[in-house]
Amino acid sequence: MVGQGPAGRAFAGQVQTIPSQQNLPPPPQTSPPLAHQPLETIPSNPVLPGPQGNTRELPLPEVFRGCWSGEVAQVDSIEPLSPDARQVIWLTKSYTLCYKQIGFGGSWHLTFADGSVANRREVSDQRQTIKVKSVSGTDRARLTAYLHFRAPVVNMFGAPTGIINTLDELTDLDCLVMGDSVMDVRAAVFVENDDRPYARIIWHARLRRTVAGGG
Repeated sequence: MVGQGPAGRAFAGQVQTIPSQQNLPPPPQTSPPLAHQPLETIPSNPVLPGPQGNTRELPLPEVFRGCWSGEVAQVDSIEPLSPDARQVIWLTKSYTLCYKQIGFGGSWHLTFADGSVANRREVSDQRQTIKVKSVSGTDRARLTAYLHFRAPVVNMFGAPTGIINTLDELTDLDCLVMGDSVMDVRAAVFVENDDRPYARIIWHARLRRTVAGGG
């Protein structure tokens, strides 16, 4: 997601903030999970904990087994959070989520997750992390994703302006497994542009199971 021009000042008290780029660790092999509350109650200063390896805090129902993947090329709505923000452009995101059974007869855990800009040539300094936040019932889970990247600003004709924006996206993903091969995902995204609240985005998509095993 990138805008046509620098982001303006945020509406006072309208939203909370994502950690400043200056507080981010250097790009790791495995990004550390982001500790925060649901999107609507994000604390003013979320904390990025140190590296902890694969995220296995919460087990999931067996229906999540295997790997799921898909792309988000379009969004349902974009709400600007800056009074002088220009047109917001959404960059297609790709997601891959893999769940594996831990131990003989054990629970299923998220062992691999990737949520990033699909065309990596469009951005630089891309870092991301995804973790399971909660599980409800036998087929629904909420995930939290954090994505950081830098992207060039383009004008109304699609030509680069020479300006580079630093973008941070904090996303709550509500995942519902439907049948044996489809996962319905509905997401709410809070975006900061150069450390300033920029936009709130809503999207929905369907991920497809690509590997049915994962045990």
